[in-house]
Amino acid sequence: MAARSGEFELIARHFAPIAQRDPAALSLKDDAAVFSPPAGHEVVVTTDALVADVHFRSIDEPELIAKKVLRVNLSDLAAMGARPGGVVLSSGYSRDLSDDWVARFAKGFGEDCAAYDVSLWGGDTVATPGPTFFSLTAFGYVPTGRALRRDLAKPGDVLAVTGTLGDAALGLALLNGEFPDLAPDLVEFLKDRYWLPQPRMKESTACIASKRRLAAMDISDGLAGDCRKICSASRVGLVINRDAVPLSKAAREVLDGDEDQWSRILAGGDDYELLIAGAPEDVAALGDDFTVIGGVTDEVGVVSLIGADGKMAELADGGFDHFK
Repeated sequence: MAARSGEFELIARHFAPIAQRDPAALSLKDDAAVFSPPAGHEVVVTTDALVADVHFRSIDEPELIAKKVLRVNLSDLAAMGARPGGVVLSSGYSRDLSDDWVARFAKGFGEDCAAYDVSLWGGDTVATPGPTFFSLTAFGYVPTGRALRRDLAKPGDVLAVTGTLGDAALGLALLNGEFPDLAPDLVEFLKDRYWLPQPRMKESTACIASKRRLAAMDISDGLAGDCRKICSASRVGLVINRDAVPLSKAAREVLDGDEDQWSRILAGGDDYELLIAGAPEDVAALGDDFTVIGGVTDEVGVVSLIGADGKMAELADGGFDHFK
């Protein structure tokens, strides 16, 4: 395999063209970017690190990996009600990767920057003897004093989510050889849900536009684990009605063959849907993009699940832990 280009050549060839969409990047020719938030807005900052074979599969297509790197951070911005501004990408490429792999990664990354109107402002590129990794920091803008937060839930609120849950976890299981008899169209759906998160920017904008009190976060580590984060921040409890959890056709098909897959759906991670809590009338005003799955209680720290038999039990922590 031919030697890969050096850091500055890689940046100039593959990433500098992406940065031309915003003068804040200074064409990646300076030591840092320079930007100002729009008048009447605050800056929201988030960062995520993704490591090969922990947060993504190293055998996956580089274009898909690039899009996941960007989208998981956009999901964090959506959880705060922020619209995207710019991103800073630090990359550690395994020495086994070729120039072509990096070019394909940059292609996918550039396509998503254009699709989500995001600017690349800079970053860093290194070679590593260890696994490939990416760390992306995203900057977004939210009207001053209006950021969605985890600590705004109150007893009596309803709990709601966007989209369908569990698809990405089932998709990863499928990629690892499970569910061999699933129909091809359902197979492709679940794979895409793992490979390509869908940050809920439109629904986030609707939450901000409503000007209502809403607690919010994105579901990245599984519903069971992430619910506890709202409980901790807001000093409340939550109750979830399992039959109300929105499921895709593919997930229902999997469950028809194995009810034990509920544990993956509730705790598998990588959903990247929004989880919100608010007064019933305020959540109803957001429309059909949100599905009510339960409510907020005064039992601080307790997350309960109402099963198909109508019985209530405390939900185990579950949650995907990136340290395990």
